[in-house]
Amino acid sequence: MSILFQQEHTVFCIQTERTSYALALNAEQRPVHLYWGPKLESLTELSPLLEYLDVPTIGDRSLAMRMNSRYEYRADEPQSYEEQALDAEFADGVIGARLIYAGYNIIEDDRTLIVTLKDEYYPLTVSLHYRTYPGSDLITRKAVICNNGNDPIILHKMQSASFHFPHSIPYRLTHFAGSWGAEYQKQQHLLPVGRTVIQNNHGNTSGPHAVPFFALDPYGAADETSGEVFFGTLHWSGNFKITCERTVHGEVLVTAGVNDEHTSVTLEGNTSFETPEITCGFTERGFGGMSEQLYDFQMDTLLPRSRVNRIMPVIYNSWYAYDFKIDEKKIAGLIDRAASIGIELFVIDDGWMPGRDCDSKGLGDWVADQKRFPHGLRALSDYAHQKGMKFGLWMEPEMVNPDSELYRAHPEWTLQSSTRAPTTGRNQLVLNLAREDVLEYLIQVIDRNVEENALDYLKWDMNRYITDWGWTSATPGQRERLPLTIIQNVYRIWEHLNQKYPDLIMENCAHGGARADYGMARYTDRINRSDNATPTDVLLLHEGFSTLFIPKSAGGAGTFNGNREIPYAFRQNLGFASSLSIGSNLLKCTEEDLAAYRASIAQYKKERPDLHDSYVYHLMSSWDTPFTVWQYLRRDRNTFTIFGFCWGQHFPDERIPRIRLAGLYPDAQYECVYDEQHPEEIGKVFSGRTLMRIGVQLPLEKNWDTVRRVFRVKNPS
Repeated sequence: MSILFQQEHTVFCIQTERTSYALALNAEQRPVHLYWGPKLESLTELSPLLEYLDVPTIGDRSLAMRMNSRYEYRADEPQSYEEQALDAEFADGVIGARLIYAGYNIIEDDRTLIVTLKDEYYPLTVSLHYRTYPGSDLITRKAVICNNGNDPIILHKMQSASFHFPHSIPYRLTHFAGSWGAEYQKQQHLLPVGRTVIQNNHGNTSGPHAVPFFALDPYGAADETSGEVFFGTLHWSGNFKITCERTVHGEVLVTAGVNDEHTSVTLEGNTSFETPEITCGFTERGFGGMSEQLYDFQMDTLLPRSRVNRIMPVIYNSWYAYDFKIDEKKIAGLIDRAASIGIELFVIDDGWMPGRDCDSKGLGDWVADQKRFPHGLRALSDYAHQKGMKFGLWMEPEMVNPDSELYRAHPEWTLQSSTRAPTTGRNQLVLNLAREDVLEYLIQVIDRNVEENALDYLKWDMNRYITDWGWTSATPGQRERLPLTIIQNVYRIWEHLNQKYPDLIMENCAHGGARADYGMARYTDRINRSDNATPTDVLLLHEGFSTLFIPKSAGGAGTFNGNREIPYAFRQNLGFASSLSIGSNLLKCTEEDLAAYRASIAQYKKERPDLHDSYVYHLMSSWDTPFTVWQYLRRDRNTFTIFGFCWGQHFPDERIPRIRLAGLYPDAQYECVYDEQHPEEIGKVFSGRTLMRIGVQLPLEKNWDTVRRVFRVKNPS
């Protein structure tokens, strides 16, 4: 990271690979936002903006005054009525902080700038952290709020960051929303005057009804490969709030952080609160350029370092064959079939606990049912290992059935009120993870299962939201922080597992995509994209998911399922585009079915290294046309795969246009090396420039047509 600094106005300009982000002090010594966009060569380019800094902010709403009140971290400044990042209440009853500049620090090893603010009167400081990454245009921000006095300070709102954008420009907002089975539905609209709030208040999830992400493109002009896009994604897996605001004066700002609903924090003397991080960026290369930056961030920084470069194994899960009705003999038979077609990881899903033959009992009793598994799960784990497969297990640690030994022993461990009947969801209650005894118990239970069963893979599920916020034995401080502490303790368990078992593959499953966020991504290898495996739905789901997350992490319901109404090749190509799992009942498959799976899995293993280390460009969207085209470009840009699908076509004269590709080396020669259905294409050679300017014509003419075509640089240097 490099910082351009100007002493006169205390200007900080953060320089990334291709962008600049600048802030400065106004006449009242309050940091205000100056600039975010293409990289500046020197601070002299900011001169037209610096002339506003000496104009007082109290007065009319002139342009100069508005420019001078774009507070970098908005508190309760005079005549500031936009969304606050900080709302503090002091012991004497005064509400609202007034923050002025107190100093700065640059931590070179961590590539971090820290700008410290202090209240004009009270012993409150806020440190704004800006972290950059080598070769990246991303900036990760957070705030650390400190009470340096003896009297308590109540934080009613404590957001991670405020963002400002060039004013008097219409912006299109892009975000993702949905529900179970319909996650990551793309939402786009011009930002109206007023506040548009993207939020979740379900307690123990960040989604799927909303995803903690926003993107703004000026004039709504960006597409997949061109145009300016500002974006940010919050590292938080619980209640969040992103407020996108356009004022009547044309100012556009975003404030993001934890949701203040049901939540406050009392800072006792000499204590602090650190907000979740938010990673933000700017690109001139459209939404595909945004995705590139987010993919690099995951691969180079965020994901677990011990496993980030590993390929995801091909998975089979017992749920597809038997749901709850499993036993030792059935699982052994499935293991034999799975091994015979090349499966690399066998997972026992729900149903292995005592009496767990439906969803109303046994949840929370994390031992194997001795009647159905007389030799325990370790015998099956050893058997899978003998067959050359890894072995995994499903758990749902955060939940409990009222009909369970755990609940009968510890009913006080659930979230419930003394004056209201507990609310069940999926016949479950929610364990109170804010309790240290519950936290310690779950760590012990998970450790025991990982070690006793020699697990290679842990599938962590979470199937219901919080409806009861009761905690009768809690102190006032514990109650007000409850939504925060629950998520923080989920992270503590995942952090423990990553440290103790660095080779354990971890799946973040939350009844589909309810925790698809960057808070969980730092601990996990696979994300349950959705429980929905209907191919036409997956086209939409995967476009939204892969905008933000690397494709090898895309898991969920059998991505390569046995839906015979849709041609095999169509389903195969969808499976290749994500973390491949087989979603058929192998015990009911014919020999012809098994041979097809065996051949597909073998081919997938050949292509997997390229697909797992790729950027994804959504060149034609299922939201707009009956055609879907994705380009998977290996990050070294030497290999790419085109996936094409035709579905929902209504008229016989509909034709797909030539598809111009993205991200290639213009002067490189790319040779087609694979097209299973159209072998006449193999051996054809095109320059990267031709492929990006002229494009390719894909043979998609009728419903269920599909193509997967692989190109590699010929004679790479």
